[in-house]
Amino acid sequence: MGVPKFYRWISERYPCLSEVVKEHKIPEFDNLYLDMNGIIHQCSHPNDEDVHFRISDEKIFADIFHYLEVLFRIIKPRKVFFMAVDGVAPRAKMNQQRGRRFRSAKEAEEKIKKALEKGEVLPTEARFDSNCITPGTDFMARLQEQLKYFVHNKISTDKLWQNVNVYLSGHETPGEGEHKIMEFIRSENAKPNHDPNTRHCLYGLDADLMMLGLTSHEPNFSLLREEVRFGGKKSQKRITAPEETTFHLLHLSLMREYIDYEFSELKYQMGSDYDLERIIDDWILMGFLVGNDFIPHLPHFHINHDALPLLYKTYISVLPSLGGYLNENGHLNLRNFEKYLEKLSEFDREHFSEVFVDLKWFESKVGNKYLNECAGLVAEEEAAAKGSKKSEDADLRLAALVSSGKKAGEGKEALGDDEEEEDDLFETEFRQYKRTYYMTKMGVDVVSDEFLAEQARCYVEGIQWILHYYYHGVQSWSWYYPYHYAPFLSDIKNISGLKLTFDLGKPFMPFQQLLAVLPAASKVLLPECYRDLMTSTNSPIIEYYPLDFKTDLNGKQQEWEAVVLIPFIDERCLLAAMEPFNHKLTNEEKARNRHSECDLYSYDGDLDFTYNSSLPHLFPSIINCHVKKVSIPMDTWKVPPGHIYKRADRSALYFCGFPTLHHIKHKFYKKKSGVVVFQQSSRGENMMLELLPSQDGETVCEDVAAQVLGKPVFVNWPHLEEARIIAVSDGETRFALEEPSGVQQVYDRSCSPPPSKVSHLSDKEQKEWVKDVQGITEQ
Repeated sequence: MGVPKFYRWISERYPCLSEVVKEHKIPEFDNLYLDMNGIIHQCSHPNDEDVHFRISDEKIFADIFHYLEVLFRIIKPRKVFFMAVDGVAPRAKMNQQRGRRFRSAKEAEEKIKKALEKGEVLPTEARFDSNCITPGTDFMARLQEQLKYFVHNKISTDKLWQNVNVYLSGHETPGEGEHKIMEFIRSENAKPNHDPNTRHCLYGLDADLMMLGLTSHEPNFSLLREEVRFGGKKSQKRITAPEETTFHLLHLSLMREYIDYEFSELKYQMGSDYDLERIIDDWILMGFLVGNDFIPHLPHFHINHDALPLLYKTYISVLPSLGGYLNENGHLNLRNFEKYLEKLSEFDREHFSEVFVDLKWFESKVGNKYLNECAGLVAEEEAAAKGSKKSEDADLRLAALVSSGKKAGEGKEALGDDEEEEDDLFETEFRQYKRTYYMTKMGVDVVSDEFLAEQARCYVEGIQWILHYYYHGVQSWSWYYPYHYAPFLSDIKNISGLKLTFDLGKPFMPFQQLLAVLPAASKVLLPECYRDLMTSTNSPIIEYYPLDFKTDLNGKQQEWEAVVLIPFIDERCLLAAMEPFNHKLTNEEKARNRHSECDLYSYDGDLDFTYNSSLPHLFPSIINCHVKKVSIPMDTWKVPPGHIYKRADRSALYFCGFPTLHHIKHKFYKKKSGVVVFQQSSRGENMMLELLPSQDGETVCEDVAAQVLGKPVFVNWPHLEEARIIAVSDGETRFALEEPSGVQQVYDRSCSPPPSKVSHLSDKEQKEWVKDVQGITEQ
């Protein structure tokens, strides 16, 4: 699940979360999990801006194999290596997949058109259609076969792979990759003999992996991903070779401590009732309110407009009075959630008060006491672009729009009059402002109480579905949020008595999902018998495949964040339309249109057989294969929704090389410090960590040198990187080890002190020393 801009915001807020991966300088891990679709996309279409780019399937397969080898070599898992490819997704996810695939097809067509208009000559080979990275396509079936070959080859020939259990959950196993991984982790956690010190590493590109990882409440959990570079040009060449890629580890052990700091104010208010694990659960829930792949963001609620700090501040003010938490192990406490939203809904009025100021200014410009729907929309636009001056161009645009608005609103009664109190006028225009939103965004003629109640129910139902999905797995394959837009916070009320239940149903078959999410431009990815359903004017579902469609930024800044305004698929209509053609599928197509189990592979020296390659010219057959395969039934890892996860006994934990803030005394505070993250200065508040001075009094350089020279220590707090001290200096004098060239030794002081020499720093060296110290202090 993607949460746009979340990863960057979190990394800026908590600057020490991540560390650059350096060989032999990261923690050891037991289990490595790969959310494979990011790797598949990276290796198949690294730069969509290059319309000349062509690549063969064989090259894609080889590059994917290489990427997997590099990631395995970096992490070196001790027990489990889990590769999860996206299978058929829940219906709630398909709406987002559908919008994304329609947009990518349209963008590709536009880029090709522009290139041809410029006179560019494009290759005659067909371009790679990234929409083929969807369960059930011929490409995914061939990739699955090659992944099986790859696993057999590595386990048979590579000793590092022979000590681990290798799981391959392919596109035929239903579920999103990261959620299949979490299902496995939940089932392991639920076992009576689960080791709380298990060390997890999850590779993936989606920002929500932070939330998913935290739902496990596992103390030793890190996320691996490529370095993110923001602000670069689209045409800039992306690094695709894993050897040239800088990888980062984001440590959830630190994230847990940062969350503890974020809500530390609650410790003093709640005393013994303060529970970090429950705070983390509520933090995950709050992250859903800025929008994700399953529900849209709340109106005007944007991460880059400080939505997250507002959520946290409101939570701190409300929680002590609730008598409990919002998220109870994946179950929404509706009473507490309603009280939280009630307080949070003050944001709607605060935001509109800014719009209202612009409305009054506009009123003074045009001489009208009330602005109709059209003018209200213009004022909203102006408020969204706050900070900009009310230029002549803006005045002309507003005047033109309100002129058209007058025509649209002809005959309507003006709301309010000169004698009306300003508070009443504010409330009247606030209601009209929201009414305009629902009428223009959702196309309703009447915004009734029943309509608003339905909006509130759907939204809360969506939050509960996502909570279930994160904590318990899919609770309904068929549920989805039926609107492109979310209601206002102030309209989500009277929810405490709702009864939220879900019918589990069944996942779509692969071809059903293909027809549900692909645009007509990608129809060749479907079996031939279904293709006319996308293009024929006689098709009963032709309305679901518009060749052109609108997008709506809806307060966002980037086109890729825009709402794709295409109709939602009607499941019954879709399946009914497919039924007459199902018998025309070939045997090969029928084999692709199925669900299957996850496979577990392990080394077995007693087995020795030949594994034949389907691409022998590229990947030779494995003459001596020593691999045992066990199929895992699809429901094996299901954990009941009522299961309460065992809390780790903190006294039984050790840090295993994982970073923690607790090793050095420090204080923390939030401040806009412009910390450089991802090559740019951060704009919001940073959680600053300031080391507290030692209580041991003034230290003498010579005494310190006698204690630590030649000793191993951990540096770069809070990340635990082992180092050996070779010199100590106070800016004037330098004590350094005196060893023969090429000798690196750890000295035991009980035997004899290490050989050392003393020197005095020159003026130039003293200046460099001061510069180095300042650099360390600023970090």
